Amino acid sequence: MLTTQQQKAIRLVVILLVASVATGVVFAALTLIFRHDILAYQEARQPHADPGELARTLWTRPIPVLLIAILYVRITRQFSHGVRRAYQRIRIVSIVGLVAVGWLLLSGAYPVWLRTVEVVQLVLLAAVVVAVHRPVVRSAFPKVPDRRPRNRRAALLLAVLAPVVAELSLGSVPLRLVWVVVPLYVPIYGAGALFIREVVRRTGGGVANLLLMGVAYGLVEEGLALQSLTSPHIYGAAEWAPRLFGLNTAYTELNLVYHAVFSVTIPVLLVERAYGRTPYLRRGGVVAAGVIALLGAVLVRVSIAPAEDPGYTMPVLAMVLIVAAIALLVVVGLRFRLRPAEPVEPPRPLVVAAVTGGVAFAFLALLWPFAGAKQPMFTHGAWAFVPMAIAGLMAIIIQQLLRRWRWTSGRVVAACFGALVGHTAFGLVGNADTLVDRLFLAVLCVVTIVVGVVAVRRSTRTTTTAAV
Repeated sequence: MLTTQQQKAIRLVVILLVASVATGVVFAALTLIFRHDILAYQEARQPHADPGELARTLWTRPIPVLLIAILYVRITRQFSHGVRRAYQRIRIVSIVGLVAVGWLLLSGAYPVWLRTVEVVQLVLLAAVVVAVHRPVVRSAFPKVPDRRPRNRRAALLLAVLAPVVAELSLGSVPLRLVWVVVPLYVPIYGAGALFIREVVRRTGGGVANLLLMGVAYGLVEEGLALQSLTSPHIYGAAEWAPRLFGLNTAYTELNLVYHAVFSVTIPVLLVERAYGRTPYLRRGGVVAAGVIALLGAVLVRVSIAPAEDPGYTMPVLAMVLIVAAIALLVVVGLRFRLRPAEPVEPPRPLVVAAVTGGVAFAFLALLWPFAGAKQPMFTHGAWAFVPMAIAGLMAIIIQQLLRRWRWTSGRVVAACFGALVGHTAFGLVGNADTLVDRLFLAVLCVVTIVVGVVAVRRSTRTTTTAAV
Protein backbone atom coordinates (compact mmCIF):
# COMPACT_ATOMS: atom_id res chain seq x y z
CA MET A 1 0.00 0.00 0.00
CA LEU A 2 1.45 3.34 -1.06
CA THR A 3 1.63 6.19 1.39
CA THR A 4 0.20 9.62 0.63
CA GLN A 5 3.67 11.05 0.14
CA GLN A 6 4.58 8.27 -2.32
CA GLN A 7 1.35 8.80 -4.27
CA LYS A 8 2.08 12.54 -4.60
CA ALA A 9 5.63 11.85 -5.75
CA ILE A 10 4.41 9.32 -8.36
CA ARG A 11 1.75 11.77 -9.53
CA LEU A 12 4.43 14.44 -10.04
CA VAL A 13 6.48 12.07 -12.21
CA VAL A 14 3.38 11.25 -14.28
CA ILE A 15 2.59 14.95 -14.81
CA LEU A 16 6.15 15.67 -15.92
CA LEU A 17 6.10 12.67 -18.27
CA VAL A 18 2.84 13.75 -19.88
CA ALA A 19 4.14 17.30 -20.25
CA SER A 20 7.34 16.05 -21.85
CA VAL A 21 5.45 13.85 -24.34
CA ALA A 22 3.05 16.71 -25.13
CA THR A 23 6.02 18.99 -25.84
CA GLY A 24 7.49 16.36 -28.14
CA VAL A 25 4.18 16.08 -30.01
CA VAL A 26 4.04 19.86 -30.39
CA PHE A 27 7.59 19.84 -31.76
CA ALA A 28 6.71 17.10 -34.25
CA ALA A 29 3.56 18.95 -35.36
CA LEU A 30 5.46 22.20 -35.86
CA THR A 31 8.07 20.26 -37.86
CA LEU A 32 5.38 19.04 -40.25
CA ILE A 33 3.55 22.36 -40.51
CA PHE A 34 6.69 24.42 -41.18
CA ARG A 35 8.66 21.74 -42.99
CA HIS A 36 9.44 23.94 -46.00
CA ASP A 37 10.90 26.69 -43.80
CA ILE A 38 12.91 24.12 -41.83
CA LEU A 39 14.26 22.52 -44.99
CA ALA A 40 15.27 25.95 -46.33
CA TYR A 41 17.12 26.62 -43.07
CA GLN A 42 18.91 23.28 -43.19
CA GLU A 43 19.87 23.65 -46.87
CA ALA A 44 21.31 27.10 -46.16
CA ARG A 45 23.23 25.69 -43.21
CA GLN A 46 24.46 22.64 -45.18
CA PRO A 47 24.85 23.80 -48.80
CA HIS A 48 26.52 20.56 -49.91
CA ALA A 49 23.94 18.22 -48.40
CA ASP A 50 21.48 16.27 -50.55
CA PRO A 51 18.06 18.03 -50.37
CA GLY A 52 16.26 14.72 -50.80
CA GLU A 53 18.18 13.21 -47.91
CA LEU A 54 17.35 16.23 -45.72
CA ALA A 55 13.67 15.87 -46.59
CA ARG A 56 13.69 12.17 -45.70
CA THR A 57 15.55 12.84 -42.44
CA LEU A 58 12.92 15.41 -41.47
CA TRP A 59 10.35 12.62 -41.20
CA THR A 60 12.46 10.71 -38.70
CA ARG A 61 11.34 13.09 -35.96
CA PRO A 62 7.50 12.88 -36.00
CA ILE A 63 7.23 9.07 -36.36
CA PRO A 64 9.41 8.15 -33.33
CA VAL A 65 7.62 10.82 -31.26
CA LEU A 66 4.27 9.19 -32.04
CA LEU A 67 5.59 5.74 -31.14
CA ILE A 68 7.14 7.04 -27.92
CA ALA A 69 3.85 8.77 -26.99
CA ILE A 70 1.99 5.47 -27.38
CA LEU A 71 4.66 3.69 -25.33
CA TYR A 72 4.50 6.34 -22.59
CA VAL A 73 0.73 5.89 -22.21
CA ARG A 74 1.16 2.23 -21.30
CA ILE A 75 4.24 2.75 -19.13
CA THR A 76 2.63 5.63 -17.25
CA ARG A 77 -0.46 3.58 -16.49
CA GLN A 78 1.63 0.71 -15.12
CA PHE A 79 3.81 3.16 -13.19
CA SER A 80 0.77 4.67 -11.53
CA HIS A 81 -0.27 1.20 -10.32
CA GLY A 82 3.13 0.52 -8.73
CA VAL A 83 4.62 -1.86 -11.33
CA ARG A 84 8.37 -1.94 -10.76
CA ARG A 85 9.17 -2.83 -14.38
CA ALA A 86 7.46 0.38 -15.51
CA TYR A 87 9.49 2.33 -12.94
CA GLN A 88 12.73 0.87 -14.32
CA ARG A 89 11.73 1.66 -17.90
CA ILE A 90 10.89 5.25 -17.04
CA ARG A 91 14.31 5.68 -15.46
CA ILE A 92 16.04 4.39 -18.58
CA VAL A 93 13.82 6.12 -21.15
CA SER A 94 14.01 9.49 -19.40
CA ILE A 95 17.82 9.46 -19.38
CA VAL A 96 18.00 8.31 -23.01
CA GLY A 97 15.48 11.00 -23.99
CA LEU A 98 17.44 13.67 -22.11
CA VAL A 99 20.64 12.75 -23.96
CA ALA A 100 18.88 12.56 -27.35
CA VAL A 101 17.13 15.92 -27.03
CA GLY A 102 20.31 17.53 -25.69
CA TRP A 103 22.31 16.22 -28.67
CA LEU A 104 19.62 17.44 -31.09
CA LEU A 105 19.64 20.86 -29.47
CA LEU A 106 23.42 21.18 -29.66
CA SER A 107 23.46 20.06 -33.30
CA GLY A 108 21.52 23.18 -34.30
CA ALA A 109 19.56 21.26 -36.94
CA TYR A 110 16.43 23.40 -36.42
CA PRO A 111 15.76 27.17 -36.47
CA VAL A 112 16.13 29.16 -33.26
CA TRP A 113 12.38 29.64 -32.78
CA LEU A 114 11.88 25.85 -32.88
CA ARG A 115 14.79 25.22 -30.55
CA THR A 116 12.87 26.94 -27.77
CA VAL A 117 10.47 23.98 -27.79
CA GLU A 118 13.48 21.67 -27.50
CA VAL A 119 14.70 23.66 -24.49
CA VAL A 120 11.32 23.23 -22.80
CA GLN A 121 11.35 19.48 -23.46
CA LEU A 122 14.94 19.23 -22.21
CA VAL A 123 13.98 20.94 -18.95
CA LEU A 124 10.96 18.66 -18.50
CA LEU A 125 13.04 15.52 -19.14
CA ALA A 126 15.67 16.72 -16.67
CA ALA A 127 12.87 17.21 -14.12
CA VAL A 128 11.63 13.67 -14.82
CA VAL A 129 15.12 12.27 -14.24
CA VAL A 130 15.39 14.09 -10.91
CA ALA A 131 11.85 13.24 -9.79
CA VAL A 132 11.98 9.55 -10.63
CA HIS A 133 15.24 9.10 -8.72
CA ARG A 134 13.97 10.69 -5.49
CA PRO A 135 14.17 8.37 -2.45
CA VAL A 136 10.41 8.61 -1.89
CA VAL A 137 9.76 7.28 -5.41
CA ARG A 138 12.37 4.53 -5.10
CA SER A 139 10.79 3.39 -1.84
CA ALA A 140 7.47 2.90 -3.64
CA PHE A 141 9.08 0.34 -5.95
CA PRO A 142 11.14 -1.99 -3.73
CA LYS A 143 13.46 -4.40 -5.48
CA VAL A 144 12.18 -7.96 -5.54
CA PRO A 145 14.91 -10.63 -5.51
CA ASP A 146 15.00 -12.54 -8.79
CA ARG A 147 15.71 -16.21 -8.09
CA ARG A 148 16.10 -17.20 -11.73
CA PRO A 149 19.60 -18.52 -12.55
CA ARG A 150 22.14 -16.15 -13.99
CA ASN A 151 25.88 -16.37 -14.57
CA ARG A 152 27.34 -12.97 -15.37
CA ARG A 153 30.92 -14.20 -15.24
CA ALA A 154 30.30 -16.80 -17.94
CA ALA A 155 28.39 -14.30 -20.09
CA LEU A 156 31.18 -11.72 -19.80
CA LEU A 157 33.84 -14.32 -20.59
CA LEU A 158 32.02 -15.38 -23.75
CA ALA A 159 31.47 -11.76 -24.81
CA VAL A 160 35.22 -11.09 -24.55
CA LEU A 161 36.44 -14.43 -25.88
CA ALA A 162 34.43 -14.31 -29.14
CA PRO A 163 36.09 -11.20 -30.67
CA VAL A 164 39.52 -12.29 -29.37
CA VAL A 165 39.23 -15.67 -31.11
CA ALA A 166 37.65 -14.32 -34.28
CA GLU A 167 39.86 -11.28 -34.93
CA LEU A 168 42.82 -10.90 -32.61
CA SER A 169 44.14 -14.47 -32.62
CA LEU A 170 44.03 -14.65 -36.43
CA GLY A 171 46.00 -11.44 -36.87
CA SER A 172 43.17 -9.77 -38.80
CA VAL A 173 43.62 -6.75 -36.55
CA PRO A 174 47.21 -5.43 -36.41
CA LEU A 175 48.50 -5.14 -32.87
CA ARG A 176 48.93 -1.37 -33.23
CA LEU A 177 45.20 -0.97 -33.94
CA VAL A 178 43.85 -3.30 -31.25
CA TRP A 179 42.82 -0.46 -28.95
CA VAL A 180 40.76 1.12 -31.76
CA VAL A 181 39.33 -1.80 -33.72
CA VAL A 182 38.60 -4.39 -31.02
CA PRO A 183 36.09 -2.16 -29.16
CA LEU A 184 34.22 -1.80 -32.46
CA TYR A 185 34.00 -5.59 -32.77
CA VAL A 186 33.10 -6.41 -29.17
CA PRO A 187 29.38 -5.51 -29.49
CA ILE A 188 28.73 -7.48 -32.69
CA TYR A 189 31.00 -10.45 -31.89
CA GLY A 190 30.57 -10.66 -28.13
CA ALA A 191 26.87 -9.89 -27.85
CA GLY A 192 26.18 -11.83 -31.06
CA ALA A 193 27.82 -15.04 -29.81
CA LEU A 194 26.17 -14.66 -26.40
CA PHE A 195 22.73 -14.11 -27.93
CA ILE A 196 23.09 -17.11 -30.26
CA ARG A 197 24.29 -19.31 -27.42
CA GLU A 198 21.39 -18.37 -25.13
CA VAL A 199 18.76 -18.86 -27.83
CA VAL A 200 20.17 -22.19 -29.02
CA ARG A 201 20.52 -23.65 -25.54
CA ARG A 202 17.04 -22.47 -24.52
CA THR A 203 15.55 -24.29 -27.51
CA GLY A 204 17.52 -27.48 -26.82
CA GLY A 205 19.90 -27.16 -29.75
CA GLY A 206 23.36 -28.67 -30.04
CA VAL A 207 26.58 -28.02 -31.92
CA ALA A 208 24.88 -28.34 -35.34
CA ASN A 209 22.44 -25.59 -34.33
CA LEU A 210 25.30 -23.37 -33.18
CA LEU A 211 26.97 -23.83 -36.57
CA LEU A 212 23.81 -22.97 -38.51
CA MET A 213 23.21 -19.89 -36.39
CA GLY A 214 26.89 -19.03 -36.86
CA VAL A 215 26.41 -19.00 -40.62
CA ALA A 216 23.45 -16.65 -40.13
CA TYR A 217 25.69 -14.46 -37.99
CA GLY A 218 28.28 -14.42 -40.77
CA LEU A 219 25.65 -13.26 -43.24
CA VAL A 220 24.67 -10.43 -40.89
CA GLU A 221 28.23 -9.22 -40.38
CA GLU A 222 29.75 -9.84 -43.82
CA GLY A 223 26.57 -9.47 -45.87
CA LEU A 224 24.59 -6.65 -44.26
CA ALA A 225 27.10 -4.78 -42.08
CA LEU A 226 30.33 -4.86 -44.11
CA GLN A 227 28.60 -5.81 -47.40
CA SER A 228 31.86 -7.59 -48.25
CA LEU A 229 30.19 -10.61 -49.85
CA THR A 230 29.28 -8.58 -52.95
CA SER A 231 31.65 -5.60 -52.86
CA PRO A 232 34.08 -5.57 -55.82
CA HIS A 233 36.62 -3.49 -53.85
CA ILE A 234 36.77 -4.34 -50.14
CA TYR A 235 39.75 -6.39 -48.92
CA GLY A 236 40.56 -7.37 -52.51
CA ALA A 237 37.99 -10.15 -52.10
CA ALA A 238 36.97 -9.98 -55.75
CA GLU A 239 40.46 -11.21 -56.70
CA TRP A 240 40.29 -14.40 -54.66
CA ALA A 241 38.30 -16.31 -57.29
CA PRO A 242 35.83 -15.63 -60.12
CA ARG A 243 32.71 -13.80 -58.98
CA LEU A 244 29.39 -15.53 -59.60
CA PHE A 245 26.15 -13.52 -59.73
CA GLY A 246 27.98 -10.61 -58.12
CA LEU A 247 29.17 -12.76 -55.19
CA ASN A 248 32.78 -12.97 -54.01
CA THR A 249 32.81 -16.75 -54.07
CA ALA A 250 36.00 -17.76 -52.25
CA TYR A 251 35.65 -14.97 -49.69
CA THR A 252 32.07 -16.02 -48.98
CA GLU A 253 32.99 -19.68 -48.55
CA LEU A 254 35.82 -18.89 -46.18
CA ASN A 255 34.07 -16.34 -44.01
CA LEU A 256 30.74 -18.09 -43.55
CA VAL A 257 32.52 -21.24 -42.39
CA TYR A 258 34.98 -19.21 -40.34
CA HIS A 259 32.30 -17.26 -38.47
CA ALA A 260 30.28 -20.38 -37.78
CA VAL A 261 33.29 -22.17 -36.29
CA PHE A 262 35.52 -19.50 -34.75
CA SER A 263 33.19 -16.58 -34.05
CA VAL A 264 30.43 -18.63 -32.43
CA THR A 265 30.88 -22.37 -31.87
CA ILE A 266 34.40 -22.62 -30.43
CA PRO A 267 34.03 -19.70 -27.96
CA VAL A 268 30.69 -21.13 -26.80
CA LEU A 269 32.04 -24.66 -26.33
CA LEU A 270 35.11 -23.47 -24.43
CA VAL A 271 33.10 -21.32 -22.02
CA GLU A 272 30.62 -24.16 -21.50
CA ARG A 273 33.45 -26.51 -20.50
CA ALA A 274 33.93 -24.27 -17.46
CA TYR A 275 30.41 -23.03 -16.73
CA GLY A 276 28.06 -25.66 -18.13
CA ARG A 277 25.17 -25.47 -20.57
CA THR A 278 22.58 -23.80 -18.35
CA PRO A 279 21.41 -20.29 -19.38
CA TYR A 280 23.79 -17.48 -18.46
CA LEU A 281 21.24 -14.68 -18.86
CA ARG A 282 17.66 -14.03 -17.92
CA ARG A 283 15.09 -13.06 -20.51
CA GLY A 284 15.89 -9.35 -20.31
CA GLY A 285 19.59 -10.07 -20.69
CA VAL A 286 18.96 -12.15 -23.81
CA VAL A 287 16.96 -9.33 -25.36
CA ALA A 288 19.65 -6.82 -24.42
CA ALA A 289 22.35 -9.03 -25.98
CA GLY A 290 20.36 -9.20 -29.23
CA VAL A 291 19.85 -5.43 -29.29
CA ILE A 292 23.54 -4.77 -28.60
CA ALA A 293 24.52 -7.18 -31.38
CA LEU A 294 22.27 -5.33 -33.85
CA LEU A 295 23.67 -1.99 -32.72
CA GLY A 296 27.15 -3.48 -33.15
CA ALA A 297 26.26 -4.39 -36.75
CA VAL A 298 25.13 -0.80 -37.31
CA LEU A 299 28.38 0.44 -35.74
CA VAL A 300 30.40 -1.72 -38.13
CA ARG A 301 28.31 -0.47 -41.03
CA VAL A 302 28.82 3.24 -40.28
CA SER A 303 32.45 3.09 -39.14
CA ILE A 304 34.43 0.24 -40.74
CA ALA A 305 32.59 -0.22 -44.05
CA PRO A 306 32.92 3.44 -45.22
CA ALA A 307 36.62 3.43 -44.34
CA GLU A 308 37.36 0.17 -46.16
CA ASP A 309 35.00 0.58 -49.12
CA PRO A 310 33.75 4.17 -49.40
CA GLY A 311 30.66 4.74 -51.49
CA TYR A 312 29.66 1.12 -52.06
CA THR A 313 26.08 0.02 -51.43
CA MET A 314 24.92 -3.54 -51.90
CA PRO A 315 22.28 -4.09 -54.63
CA VAL A 316 18.74 -4.29 -53.26
CA LEU A 317 18.16 -7.76 -54.70
CA ALA A 318 21.32 -9.13 -53.03
CA MET A 319 20.26 -7.58 -49.73
CA VAL A 320 16.81 -9.14 -49.96
CA LEU A 321 18.27 -12.56 -50.74
CA ILE A 322 20.70 -12.33 -47.81
CA VAL A 323 17.92 -11.33 -45.42
CA ALA A 324 15.84 -14.28 -46.67
CA ALA A 325 18.81 -16.62 -46.19
CA ILE A 326 19.32 -15.33 -42.65
CA ALA A 327 15.64 -15.88 -41.82
CA LEU A 328 15.76 -19.41 -43.23
CA LEU A 329 18.94 -20.26 -41.31
CA VAL A 330 17.48 -18.94 -38.06
CA VAL A 331 14.30 -21.00 -38.46
CA VAL A 332 16.22 -24.16 -39.37
CA GLY A 333 18.90 -23.46 -36.77
CA LEU A 334 16.34 -23.31 -33.96
CA ARG A 335 14.16 -26.21 -35.09
CA PHE A 336 16.61 -28.60 -36.76
CA ARG A 337 17.77 -31.62 -34.77
CA LEU A 338 20.63 -33.75 -36.07
CA ARG A 339 20.00 -37.47 -35.93
CA PRO A 340 22.53 -39.24 -33.72
CA ALA A 341 25.07 -41.31 -35.65
CA GLU A 342 26.53 -44.63 -34.63
CA PRO A 343 29.24 -43.60 -32.14
CA VAL A 344 32.85 -44.48 -32.88
CA GLU A 345 35.63 -44.33 -30.31
CA PRO A 346 37.85 -41.37 -31.29
CA PRO A 347 41.64 -41.26 -30.95
CA ARG A 348 43.47 -39.69 -28.05
CA PRO A 349 42.96 -35.96 -27.36
CA LEU A 350 46.39 -35.13 -28.80
CA VAL A 351 45.44 -36.75 -32.12
CA VAL A 352 42.06 -34.99 -32.07
CA ALA A 353 43.82 -31.64 -31.60
CA ALA A 354 46.25 -32.42 -34.42
CA VAL A 355 43.36 -33.26 -36.78
CA THR A 356 41.33 -30.12 -36.05
CA GLY A 357 44.44 -27.93 -36.10
CA GLY A 358 45.60 -29.33 -39.43
CA VAL A 359 42.15 -28.96 -41.00
CA ALA A 360 41.80 -25.36 -39.75
CA PHE A 361 45.21 -24.41 -41.19
CA ALA A 362 44.58 -26.18 -44.50
CA PHE A 363 41.08 -24.72 -44.95
CA LEU A 364 42.36 -21.16 -44.49
CA ALA A 365 45.42 -21.78 -46.68
CA LEU A 366 43.33 -23.16 -49.54
CA LEU A 367 41.21 -20.02 -49.74
CA TRP A 368 42.97 -17.03 -48.18
CA PRO A 369 46.29 -16.73 -50.11
CA PHE A 370 44.64 -16.10 -53.47
CA ALA A 371 43.54 -12.64 -52.31
CA GLY A 372 47.09 -11.38 -52.36
CA ALA A 373 48.10 -12.84 -55.71
CA LYS A 374 49.28 -10.27 -58.24
CA GLN A 375 50.17 -12.40 -61.27
CA PRO A 376 47.53 -12.46 -64.05
CA MET A 377 47.19 -16.26 -63.88
CA PHE A 378 46.27 -16.02 -60.20
CA THR A 379 43.46 -13.49 -60.62
CA HIS A 380 39.96 -14.40 -61.75
CA GLY A 381 41.18 -17.77 -63.04
CA ALA A 382 38.65 -20.58 -63.06
CA TRP A 383 41.33 -22.82 -61.57
CA ALA A 384 40.65 -21.13 -58.21
CA PHE A 385 37.48 -23.24 -57.97
CA VAL A 386 39.71 -26.29 -57.44
CA PRO A 387 41.05 -25.28 -54.01
CA MET A 388 37.57 -23.99 -53.17
CA ALA A 389 36.12 -27.42 -53.91
CA ILE A 390 38.88 -29.13 -51.92
CA ALA A 391 38.25 -26.84 -48.95
CA GLY A 392 34.51 -27.48 -49.11
CA LEU A 393 34.98 -31.24 -49.39
CA MET A 394 37.42 -31.19 -46.49
CA ALA A 395 34.91 -29.30 -44.33
CA ILE A 396 32.20 -31.86 -45.12
CA ILE A 397 34.49 -34.81 -44.36
CA ILE A 398 35.69 -33.40 -41.03
CA GLN A 399 32.11 -32.59 -40.08
CA GLN A 400 31.04 -36.15 -40.69
CA LEU A 401 34.08 -37.51 -38.87
CA LEU A 402 33.59 -35.32 -35.80
CA ARG A 403 29.89 -36.14 -35.75
CA ARG A 404 30.55 -39.88 -35.42
CA TRP A 405 33.14 -39.66 -32.66
CA ARG A 406 32.09 -40.35 -29.08
CA TRP A 407 32.89 -37.10 -27.31
CA THR A 408 34.21 -36.53 -23.81
CA SER A 409 34.97 -33.22 -22.15
CA GLY A 410 38.70 -33.66 -22.75
CA ARG A 411 38.29 -34.38 -26.44
CA VAL A 412 35.98 -31.38 -26.92
CA VAL A 413 38.58 -29.11 -25.33
CA ALA A 414 41.32 -30.72 -27.43
CA ALA A 415 39.36 -30.21 -30.65
CA CYS A 416 38.70 -26.54 -29.86
CA PHE A 417 42.26 -25.70 -28.85
CA GLY A 418 43.67 -27.64 -31.79
CA ALA A 419 41.59 -25.58 -34.21
CA LEU A 420 42.64 -22.39 -32.42
CA VAL A 421 46.32 -23.27 -32.75
CA GLY A 422 45.86 -24.12 -36.43
CA HIS A 423 44.13 -20.87 -37.27
CA THR A 424 46.60 -18.75 -35.25
CA ALA A 425 49.49 -20.56 -36.97
CA PHE A 426 47.99 -19.62 -40.31
CA GLY A 427 47.63 -16.01 -39.18
CA LEU A 428 51.33 -16.06 -38.28
CA VAL A 429 52.34 -17.40 -41.69
CA GLY A 430 49.85 -15.79 -44.05
CA ASN A 431 48.26 -12.81 -42.34
CA ALA A 432 50.77 -10.94 -40.16
CA ASP A 433 52.53 -8.05 -41.91
CA THR A 434 55.07 -6.81 -39.36
CA LEU A 435 57.66 -8.40 -37.08
CA VAL A 436 55.72 -7.24 -34.02
CA ASP A 437 52.53 -8.91 -35.27
CA ARG A 438 54.42 -12.14 -36.05
CA LEU A 439 56.00 -12.20 -32.59
CA PHE A 440 52.64 -11.56 -30.98
CA LEU A 441 50.95 -14.39 -32.87
CA ALA A 442 53.87 -16.73 -32.18
CA VAL A 443 53.61 -16.04 -28.45
CA LEU A 444 49.84 -16.40 -28.60
CA CYS A 445 50.20 -19.72 -30.40
CA VAL A 446 52.54 -21.05 -27.69
CA VAL A 447 50.24 -19.79 -24.93
CA THR A 448 47.26 -21.46 -26.61
CA ILE A 449 49.13 -24.77 -26.76
CA VAL A 450 50.11 -24.57 -23.08
CA VAL A 451 46.63 -23.58 -21.91
CA GLY A 452 45.10 -26.25 -24.13
CA VAL A 453 47.31 -29.00 -22.69
CA VAL A 454 46.45 -27.96 -19.14
CA ALA A 455 42.74 -27.73 -19.96
CA VAL A 456 42.71 -31.15 -21.63
CA ARG A 457 44.47 -32.76 -18.68
CA ARG A 458 42.06 -31.21 -16.20
CA SER A 459 39.03 -32.19 -18.28
CA THR A 460 40.32 -35.74 -18.68
CA ARG A 461 41.10 -36.01 -14.97
CA THR A 462 37.63 -34.69 -14.07
CA THR A 463 35.93 -37.12 -16.47
CA THR A 464 37.93 -40.08 -15.10
CA THR A 465 37.10 -39.13 -11.51
CA ALA A 466 33.42 -38.84 -12.34
CA ALA A 467 33.46 -42.24 -14.06
CA VAL A 468 35.16 -43.86 -11.06
